[in-house]
Amino acid sequence: MHSSDLSSIGSKIRRVRRSKGLSQSVLSKNLGISASYLNLLESGKRTITVPLLIKVGNELSLSLKDLTLESNKRLLSDVMEVLSNEMFEDLDITNQETNDFISSNPNIAKALLSLNDSYKSLRDDMQNRLEILDFESNVKENKSTRLPVEIVSDFLQDNNNYFDSIEKKAETIRNKIYFEEGHRTIGHSLIQYLLNEHKTKVKVVSPEDDEKSIKRFEKNKQTLFLSEMLTYSARNFHLAYQIAYFDGQETIDEIIYKNKISSEEVTPLLKISLLNYFAAAILMPYDDFLHTTKKYKYDIEILMHHYAASFEQITHRLTNLQRPGNEGVPFHFLKTDIAGNVSKIFSLSGIHITRHGGSCPRWNVYIAFLNPGRIHPQISKMPDGKVYFCIARAFEKGIEKHGMPKSFVSIGLGCDLQYAKELTYSEGMDLQNKKLETPIGVSCRICPRVDCQQRAFPPIDKDLKLDISYRGNSPYVSN
Repeated sequence: MHSSDLSSIGSKIRRVRRSKGLSQSVLSKNLGISASYLNLLESGKRTITVPLLIKVGNELSLSLKDLTLESNKRLLSDVMEVLSNEMFEDLDITNQETNDFISSNPNIAKALLSLNDSYKSLRDDMQNRLEILDFESNVKENKSTRLPVEIVSDFLQDNNNYFDSIEKKAETIRNKIYFEEGHRTIGHSLIQYLLNEHKTKVKVVSPEDDEKSIKRFEKNKQTLFLSEMLTYSARNFHLAYQIAYFDGQETIDEIIYKNKISSEEVTPLLKISLLNYFAAAILMPYDDFLHTTKKYKYDIEILMHHYAASFEQITHRLTNLQRPGNEGVPFHFLKTDIAGNVSKIFSLSGIHITRHGGSCPRWNVYIAFLNPGRIHPQISKMPDGKVYFCIARAFEKGIEKHGMPKSFVSIGLGCDLQYAKELTYSEGMDLQNKKLETPIGVSCRICPRVDCQQRAFPPIDKDLKLDISYRGNSPYVSN
C-alpha cells in the first residue's frame, strides 16, 4: 500500500466515526493515541501507519479494504463515465483530479451520480453512452429516476453478494430433503419435498398445452407448472426456487426490512434476486460446494456435472463464496449479449465494469462470441497496471424446441492475477510472461490507450489533435 493511499483516508475515518456517534477523544483513547494526533490524521495532515490503520478498522468494524482506495474504484469508474459526456469537454477534467475528488468526497460523488441519473435525456447513440430516462417525464410522474435494477445490483455489491442468514436457512432446508444417489433423482427429491411439506404438486406441461410460459405457480390449485422444454438443470432450479418461495420468505423479508428497502419497484426485483440466491444455496450448499470447487481447482465443467447445474448457475454461485473465514476466490462476474448489453454485473476482484454499456471489445467475454461453447482464458491488463486472470464462455439460451427463438449470451468470470494459480484454466500458462497480457480498458471514453486499434472514441482527458496527413494504429494517434 502506497503512502499516498494511506494519507487520503482521514476523511473516511472521520465520516465513519461520526456515523457511529464517537467523539475524537473516545476513539483516540481506544486507539491509544492523543485526540490532537487523531485530528491531524482525519484532516489529512499526517500519514497513518499500517498497524494503526488495522486498529482503526477494528474499532470502527471496517475491513482494511473498506479503509483504502480500493473501495472507491467502482465509484471512480461510474463518475468518470458521467464526466465523459461531451458537455464537460471544456472543463478539461483529468483522471487524477477525479480520483482526488472521490477519495476525499465519496458522498458528494454519489450525489453527482444521483444528479446524473435524474438528468435522463435518452441519448442512446453510436457512442453507447448512458442509457437514461427522460428527465421531464420523470418529474411529471414524480418517480425515482434511478433504475431499480441498478439499485438491486448495488445492494448485492455492497453485501459482497453473500447473505449468511440465507445460507444457513438453505442448509437447514436441504437437510430435510432426502436426496437419493444419482443426479437424475435430484428433481424427484425436490418434487417429493414440495408435496410432503407444502402439499404442492408439480406438473410438467407440453408445448401444445402452454408454449408461452416456462414456469407458473397457481396458488389456488397448489400446483407448479413447468415447461417440458426446460433443461433438467433449469427444471431443478425452478423447483428449488419454489421451495425458497415457501420456506425462505421470512428470511428474505428480514433482510429487506433491515436494509430499509420499501420501494414498490425495487422490492420485487430484490426478492426475485434473493430467491434465486436461496435456490442456488439449496442445490449447491456452501461448505460442500466450496470444498468441491477447491478440490477440482474451479473446473466449471466438472462442477456442472457434479451438481447437475448449468454454466451460468455454477459461475453465479462462485460469486457467493465470501463467508468470513472460509472464502473462495473473489471473482468478478459479467453477463452480456452479443450487442454488448450487460444484464448482470458483480465485482469482488477490483476490476472496473461499466454499468452503462460501452465496454472494451478486447475483453474475452466479447471475443468468446467468435467461438461459442469453448472456455476462453485471458490475462487482462487494465490501464492502471492491475492484471487479472479471466475466463469467458458464450452459449445459446432459450427453449429447446425447433423454431423457437434463441439468444446468445456470454459470461465472463475473473480474479486478480494472484489467484490465477488456484484455477485449472491457468495450468500451462506462464502467468509472469508480460507478452501474454492483453491490454484492456473499461470503455473507450475513459481508457488512456490512444494507440489501440479498436479504439472508437478519444479519451476524455486528452486533447484531440488529428493530423490529416498521418494515420496511426487508431485515428486518434498523432504523428
